[in-house]
Amino acid sequence: MLQTIRDKITGWVAGFFLGAIAIVFVFWGIDFQSASANFAAKVDGERIPAETVRRAWQQRQSQLQQMLRNELPPEMAKAQQTALLDQFIQQTLLTQRANDLGYKVSDEALAKRVMEIPQFQVDGKFSQDRYNGLLRSSGTTEARFEADLQAELLLEQLQTGVIESSFTVPYELDRRYALEKQQREIDYALIPANEFLASVQVTDEQIQKYYEQNSKDFLLPETVDLQYIEMTRAEAESKVDVSEQALKEYYDGVKERFESPERRQGRHILITATDGLDDAAAQKKAQELTDKAKGGADFAQLAKENSKDPGSAQQGGDLGLAQKGMFVGPFEDALFSMQPGEVRGPVKTQFGYHVLKLEKIEKGHLQSFEEARAEVEAEYRKDRAQTAFYDDSQKMADAAFAALTELDSVAKSMNLQVKEIKGFTREGGGEFGADQGVVDAAFSEDVLERRQNSPLIPVGDDKAVVLRVVAHKPAEPRPLAEVRAAIESQLRAQQAREAAAAKGADAVARLQKGESWDSLSAAGVKPVGKRFVTRDDSIAPPAVLRSAFQAPKSEISEAKPFVAGVTTDDGNYAVLAVTQIRSGEAKSEPETERATRRRQTERRVGGEELTAYVEEAQRNADIVRNEKVFE
Repeated sequence: MLQTIRDKITGWVAGFFLGAIAIVFVFWGIDFQSASANFAAKVDGERIPAETVRRAWQQRQSQLQQMLRNELPPEMAKAQQTALLDQFIQQTLLTQRANDLGYKVSDEALAKRVMEIPQFQVDGKFSQDRYNGLLRSSGTTEARFEADLQAELLLEQLQTGVIESSFTVPYELDRRYALEKQQREIDYALIPANEFLASVQVTDEQIQKYYEQNSKDFLLPETVDLQYIEMTRAEAESKVDVSEQALKEYYDGVKERFESPERRQGRHILITATDGLDDAAAQKKAQELTDKAKGGADFAQLAKENSKDPGSAQQGGDLGLAQKGMFVGPFEDALFSMQPGEVRGPVKTQFGYHVLKLEKIEKGHLQSFEEARAEVEAEYRKDRAQTAFYDDSQKMADAAFAALTELDSVAKSMNLQVKEIKGFTREGGGEFGADQGVVDAAFSEDVLERRQNSPLIPVGDDKAVVLRVVAHKPAEPRPLAEVRAAIESQLRAQQAREAAAAKGADAVARLQKGESWDSLSAAGVKPVGKRFVTRDDSIAPPAVLRSAFQAPKSEISEAKPFVAGVTTDDGNYAVLAVTQIRSGEAKSEPETERATRRRQTERRVGGEELTAYVEEAQRNADIVRNEKVFE
């Protein structure tokens, strides 16, 4: 179904699946299972292949290990596996619902989405060669990828249908506004932790104990030494042979791109059924203006005085130079069938009645081969370089796979240089920086533990590498002498915060017993003064605001304030009292802001309804989970 597109578009570049493509594979995976394969789960009799789920788990496990910089704790791994399997089950349920409800994704919609994916584009245009290359490098086929993408679009339709059908009533908007714009009167005092630093004492025993209990926080990073070989598009381009005959043949194949289309400059007067005019009256007025223009009246002046088009009226109706495809059908048909100086009208469109005048025609022009030669050669070199780069990269990958555990023979056979990077960490290093594809490959099981050559790794759009690990140094604790100062500083800060919290807790207890703020001033606890604040105010520390708005409404009054203590985000301690509440007045909200808030609320409610929809589908489905799928 995409064959027409494929036949017309050429070009190549190697690369990854990112963005929308990654989403497809994360959720659907690549299924090489046969009909008799084990299942991860059954949903109303439909099987979810075990291998599909296992592949998705390998991806997620790698991502989590990169984030944590360590092996996953068993309890976290179990929770993540359960969540992943739930995702597949929910997706299967929604797909079944979408099919039962008659949702469909047309071939045209699928083709449009494929062409819009940035990873399949070169210079902003869909590239069939890039599309094919990326699919091959991922180990899937066009048919499988398009089927997965079509399934994703089907789910989008169902999800959008649930979310967009949500609504909120005026009472709910008023209630939300009252809560969101609620103000609370507070007074608070800050007790800085730094005030206690001078009195803090940290012993050698405390430092030693902290070091032993938290040695994982003071690790030298795990590193590997790498060898690698690379292919670049620049090298491929330098080897491209160019002949006049080849350039002319290339020009003949793409010369329509060197043709500038005909452009026309017109003016128009738009008359609409407004200002007391019905459709018939608007048409009559447009006819009268047409007759005046044909009779020699100044068209620009007529447009300024009568046109309802705000974009062109003050310019005398001038539309500038335009080519076909820029106007609605009847308007464009008329404009491109007129002769310079001709006036025509009325022409009816969905916008109203138009009176047209054609000012001039700028003929189209096809650049000759000689005129376009420089651009043709640049495109030709780029196109051939992309193909050569892809072919050479695949040869390098195949040779490295055959060699399995060494790169010297591959480099020699392909006239490449073996390069090295020492001390490469999970954060990256050397010329690869923090390229995640290189990091994932270097620390993968096959490369790190089995010392095998990596698969082909795209680095940007212009480079592809194969690497191997030649040395590995696991993470190890730094000597205590190196981290002693940092530990001491951390312990001092911790003890200072604890002292500030103790002083604050005493102040809270005294206020709760009925003492006044004035009685605390002798101990250095001085409030800033009462003020009304909102939930997102910047006048008080965020921790103080959170605590103030978490206070139960029934416990707030001027006679008996709500009193609490809280550690602020910067480690200080705050003592606060809440004395009054003022709700927001919905009637004071501007209508434009209310409309925006209504849309935001409906989207939020729509998300909640989608969650409930999925939960309802699970409750009513026959679901069987394979508890051993990840073993």
